[in-house]
Amino acid sequence: MTDAPLDMTVIRAAIDDLDRRIVPLLAERTEWVRRAAAFKPTRVDVVVPWRIEDVVAKAAAHAAATGADPAPLAAMYRAIVDISIGQEALAWDALHAGAADGDAVEA
Repeated sequence: MTDAPLDMTVIRAAIDDLDRRIVPLLAERTEWVRRAAAFKPTRVDVVVPWRIEDVVAKAAAHAAATGADPAPLAAMYRAIVDISIGQEALAWDALHAGAADGDAVEA
């Protein structure tokens, strides 16, 4: 990244380019999260508090290592994880139609 003054057209183009690269990675991440549902014996097991904190801490550490402010990146990752949990829950429900939250199923 450069410190040279830029106009909004250049800035918007750079952001659009980043989004084109980020979105496929987020889609891939979401697919892996959905696959994890097959290994959860109950729907309650979709939420793993220690793992949430681990993912957020790693994202913050990666941000800090690149010289970025870790706080906003940690907040973004909390949102990503929250949405991911919803996606995994939907996948779990699809795999285990009719099972209630606490019902154990074959994982």
